[in-house]
Amino acid sequence: MHPHDLDPEGEAVPPPKAGLHGPLGRAMDRVDTWANWLSRAAMMVMLVLILVQVFTRYVLNDPIEGVIGITELYLMPIIVFGSLSYLEMHDGHVRVGILFETLPDRLRAGLDVVLRLVAAAFFALVCYGASREALKAWDFGYRTSGDIDAPLVTALVIAPIGCLLIVLRLLVNAAGDVQRLRHTPDRTI
Repeated sequence: MHPHDLDPEGEAVPPPKAGLHGPLGRAMDRVDTWANWLSRAAMMVMLVLILVQVFTRYVLNDPIEGVIGITELYLMPIIVFGSLSYLEMHDGHVRVGILFETLPDRLRAGLDVVLRLVAAAFFALVCYGASREALKAWDFGYRTSGDIDAPLVTALVIAPIGCLLIVLRLLVNAAGDVQRLRHTPDRTI
């Protein structure tokens, strides 16, 4: 067990339910785990910032500037996009379990491959569109508006990175499903 396999209380995190078993799968697991830890850290920073903001606004009557901007431009996107691939790593997405669980294993694995490839294509399109927006903001030198003044590209780059991670995770999980279809779970990639 590695330190990245522990949750904040020191308990062991369950192994991924989907994906490849081998060096590529383990590398993707580490990337997803680190992205999830970044997401958790962003949530804690957001919590502290908002707590301080409320205290300074209502107790000291002198609010800190920039808290709302930092929260909405940086922390919230990191929370969302940093945890997407980790959620898929543990097969934690929403499913109609009553119907899906009654299907034979091979049909379930086949459906998983198709659905994951469709989802990967969708997130690849989102990644492409978000990357174009980030590049446009970079080219034109757009700045954030509001309390903080920073290049807008610093906020817009979060979504493409998160979408790229979920695309890679979906492809790794689809490859794991293909392994399951072939009945060769010991094959390492």
